[in-house]
Amino acid sequence: MFLSMFSHHFPQIHVPPWKLLYWAALFPGIFAQDTENKCTISSPHAICVLGEVLGTVGGEATLPCNFTFTQRDTEITKMSWKKGHFHGWPFINKSKDGSITNTGTIKHHKQLDIVGDVSSGKVSLKIRNLNLNDDGTYYCRFWYNTEEKKNDAFTSYPGTRLVVGVKPKISFVNQSFNGTIDLTCKGSGIPLPNLDLLHPNGTKLNTMKKKDSKEIKLHINIAEAVPVGKYTCVGTNIHGETRVEIILGLKDEPTSLTVGPIAGIVFLSLLLVAALIALILWRRRKTAGKGKGSEDKPSSTTCKVSTSSPTTLELPGRETTYETLHGTSSGNETTYETLRGASSGKETTYETLCGISSGKETAYETLHTA
Repeated sequence: MFLSMFSHHFPQIHVPPWKLLYWAALFPGIFAQDTENKCTISSPHAICVLGEVLGTVGGEATLPCNFTFTQRDTEITKMSWKKGHFHGWPFINKSKDGSITNTGTIKHHKQLDIVGDVSSGKVSLKIRNLNLNDDGTYYCRFWYNTEEKKNDAFTSYPGTRLVVGVKPKISFVNQSFNGTIDLTCKGSGIPLPNLDLLHPNGTKLNTMKKKDSKEIKLHINIAEAVPVGKYTCVGTNIHGETRVEIILGLKDEPTSLTVGPIAGIVFLSLLLVAALIALILWRRRKTAGKGKGSEDKPSSTTCKVSTSSPTTLELPGRETTYETLHGTSSGNETTYETLRGASSGKETTYETLCGISSGKETAYETLHTA
């Protein structure tokens, strides 16, 4: 790994070539074939961080930082993180006893944390509830003591680039008119995604492309007699990939899939209505039959005379006459029994119970005159 890029930031120490071999043998991870790792070396110390970390809005990101040293008398006392500039002020610190202080200049203290054991030199900055303002470069720094130096510090350079964005969002619609089909695919995200429209066989379709700062759109007009299958719109950016599919086919295929269930529903509905009508007609016939039977036998089924509780008045030598009431109830004429009789000097009032009207027994009271 070339160190010339760090020379203007760390001019105090020149590392000879033989020491590079020594460090490579001692810390093989520093020179591993991982292009994302960025290490800062100043013998006898080194800091390794990730060159880039991706995060999406609303999610969280973890930025690791590993501090290694060869001096056995090295004691790490504290570490911190700063953002935006190598010489900036730290916004969060963690001591070897585990206590954390947050200035609140970057994010709320509940959305920031330093995880890991400071004394071991292996810690990570965890950022929760990411937003676009969290995008930027972060630098980690360790404070340590040795027998020769007290409260010395070592900072990573270059730092870790946190890229905050939004995964692709895709909308895919089709319209048919004049014997052709229009396919339109729209995509958004941060950064804007790359869009591709795929044929059912997987090949890319030649489309018209429009793009602005917020949206990218693909459009194609094809013949309506297209092969049956899935047409796919694919949107890709550094935060992920999104796919949306539309199934196209012959005209009569969607129609058969739609008409079949509708015809079944209509048939069942008609069958239910017919059953309800039959039930209503049957009940009406049953009710009419009961009314007709009442008219044929008025004396036996319509009226009953109750003499269980007569009311008696003393009237000397007079004959008692009773009037009969006639009437119509719910379209059915009801016949009442006529009560007649004479009592010697006593008038008796009878309560007449009358017969069936519309399936219900109705009670009527006779009028009496002396």
